[in-house]
Amino acid sequence: MENFRTGLKSSISFYLLVCLMMLCSALIYAQDSYEKGPNSDVYEGIPQGKLSKHQWRSNIYSNTIRDYYLYVPSQYDPAIPTALMIFQDGHAYSDVEGQFRVPIVFDNLIAQGKMPVTIGLFINPGHSMDSIQVDSPWKASNRSLEYDTVSDTYGKFLLQEIIPELEKDYNISKDPRLRGIAGMSSGGICAFSAAWFYPNEFHRVMSHIGSFTDIRQGHNYPSMIRRQDYRNIKVFLQDGTKDLNNQYGDWWLGNLQMESALKYKGYDIKSEKGTGGHNGEHGGAILPESLAWLWSDVVPKRIEAGVYQFPLKLSDSIMASGETMHFSEMEFKTVQLPDGAARRLYSKDMEQILIIKDGEVQIKVNNKDKIIGKNSVMVLIPGDKGFIKSITPRSTYYTMIYKSKSKLDFKRAKKSGASTIIDFKDLNFKEHDKGGVRNYFHRSTAMCPYYEMHVTTLNPDIKSHEPHTHYATEIVLVINGQTEMEIGNQVISAQKGDFYFLPSNVPHAIRNIGSDQCEYFAFQWN
Repeated sequence: MENFRTGLKSSISFYLLVCLMMLCSALIYAQDSYEKGPNSDVYEGIPQGKLSKHQWRSNIYSNTIRDYYLYVPSQYDPAIPTALMIFQDGHAYSDVEGQFRVPIVFDNLIAQGKMPVTIGLFINPGHSMDSIQVDSPWKASNRSLEYDTVSDTYGKFLLQEIIPELEKDYNISKDPRLRGIAGMSSGGICAFSAAWFYPNEFHRVMSHIGSFTDIRQGHNYPSMIRRQDYRNIKVFLQDGTKDLNNQYGDWWLGNLQMESALKYKGYDIKSEKGTGGHNGEHGGAILPESLAWLWSDVVPKRIEAGVYQFPLKLSDSIMASGETMHFSEMEFKTVQLPDGAARRLYSKDMEQILIIKDGEVQIKVNNKDKIIGKNSVMVLIPGDKGFIKSITPRSTYYTMIYKSKSKLDFKRAKKSGASTIIDFKDLNFKEHDKGGVRNYFHRSTAMCPYYEMHVTTLNPDIKSHEPHTHYATEIVLVINGQTEMEIGNQVISAQKGDFYFLPSNVPHAIRNIGSDQCEYFAFQWN
């Protein structure tokens, strides 16, 4: 009888190993092509975290050894409890030339304020120290046992062994809202299990091509979710229509069943559906947006990157408002003045910029009094009194009013020119091979240590530059023509009167997609 049991156990182990090798080999080959966006690239000026490699011998999974990798962001402050995100099959997620490139994406999203300062733990499955060495962590002897088993054991392993080891050197937050866990294939169901059995430890779950199938009873999760008490977890799922379909189940159907059950029970869930197979191409391509959604409820609510359209109703129409990286308050709107109408401009603690869109106006500020027209500008420092009056049948202007998160510095503002009126007619046009430029100012103000504005003329079918980043926040306001902008991983278009909002550290590049020259204001600040 004992020989029968031993033989049966050996057969099952071999059968599972063959299955796992099939799953792992499927990860290598792409069935559809998904391209990564600029947020998966490295940029000069973006703080870069450090990645280190370590090894662990487990007691809970006895006689096993595994490698793990630790990412510590440049912004880590040991005095502040720090968010933690754990990735199963860590070798794949931590590879900066692989399908996910998590350390690079973390660098970019942390710098953009799209996720909190987060330590990344990339942990491989365990391998028996009595087994022969394998050439890939995908084939580790303990992978299926650790990842596919529907139990609390793996979560216990993290909480009792790995996280305490990290806490010896790092200030890891104990707030479950600041803990996430992720994985692909069997690692995806593993991540869900850790949060399912320990929702007070892991709030955020990310699953790529998750194996919610009958490898080790994982197909039971949808019915468990429907029947059992609600857990306070937030779940992201990704899968493709060409995922695996074999004797263990249909991966695509399993993920649809998970989505349905989680929605039925009222969970905070987002599901991204593609057409790819059992690989990380789709999940890696959308990783920046996926992580931004997963962490969105613990980062400041700020004006989103994107295009803001010129309003149909012109009178005092707000185009965008809210917080930015550098401003606690900002409002960008259009104002229409009938012939002879006038407005007084003043704020004790907020700064203002006006850009004339159409018509002519009389501008007064301090001892300055000028008549200016289209594309002319005024900068009004807090405490200065201004006045604007339309002297044409109708005048329209844009205005941005804002308040810095930093203390006002009036000495800096006065040294740089205080309130200013700039007439478009007085500006020189500097031609270059892509078009030309008119420079308005490069200065500081009471609110901004750095403030710069210019108008660019761009020739047809020309890109201004490849995607780049800078710490300054930027607005690109289209004066004429048809334009297209890469912002992060988006590609969007804007026409005359619209503006692009480009938050700090977000990769961007603009292209003229029209048949004539286009013109746009570009102004940035920090």
